[in-house]
Amino acid sequence: CLCKGVKSSGRVVYVTATFPYAVLVILLVRGLTLPGAMEGIKFYLIPDWQKLLEFKVWGDAAIQIFYSVGMAWGGLITMASYNKFQNNVYRDAIIVPLMNCGTSVFAGLVIFSVLGFMAHETGAEIKDVVTQGPGLTFVVYPAAVARLPISPLWAILFFLMLFTIGLDSQFGMFETMTSAFIDEFPHFLRHRKVLFTLVMCLIEFTLGVPMIFQGGIYLLTLMDWYASCFSLMLLSFLECVLISWVYGVDRFLLDIE
Repeated sequence: CLCKGVKSSGRVVYVTATFPYAVLVILLVRGLTLPGAMEGIKFYLIPDWQKLLEFKVWGDAAIQIFYSVGMAWGGLITMASYNKFQNNVYRDAIIVPLMNCGTSVFAGLVIFSVLGFMAHETGAEIKDVVTQGPGLTFVVYPAAVARLPISPLWAILFFLMLFTIGLDSQFGMFETMTSAFIDEFPHFLRHRKVLFTLVMCLIEFTLGVPMIFQGGIYLLTLMDWYASCFSLMLLSFLECVLISWVYGVDRFLLDIE
């Protein structure tokens, strides 16, 4: 799929992008039938207005939206470059954020319904059960799933969903990286795309191996917090400055029209 480019990977994404939604629906239906699920939903949906006065909340919200939408990663621009020239970019600019935020809210319902069940089972407060980062995905939620009837089934569905989501992300980011190199050095790389793709896959695999060592979680945390958080906001700010004051916003609007 990666060697043949976006035409082949685009067909695969039809499966890998829709499968997580099917799993989320199944997990939500199962989660809502559990005791304590509604308490988890209430904890998720009822706001604590005092939190709005905390700077950390606003920072976490900004990081989340930058990370989930994919701004400043280059994937949106790369994939958009394959659209037809007359494609309605205004429509896409509205649909993508709405689908992203809707999916995030929906996934939150799935997570907190099960966390409410775990809090009910352990007798703990939901705020003491909730965590963030990799711990929620690989520790807290699997521990809650393990308490469900037929737990292997739900565990397989959950981690298979994570795997397909990871594939989606890799398809987009890998295409972004390879396209940047091939467009920069077309005479050297365009007719060697298969070999170049293989080399880049091997390089990324090698760089990912340290993540499975005993100290891998620390490396993951370093990259999660310092390589893909505030740096994204800085890059987006620089992009806006360059487009508005260097390239020219009027010229940019004419390009869109």
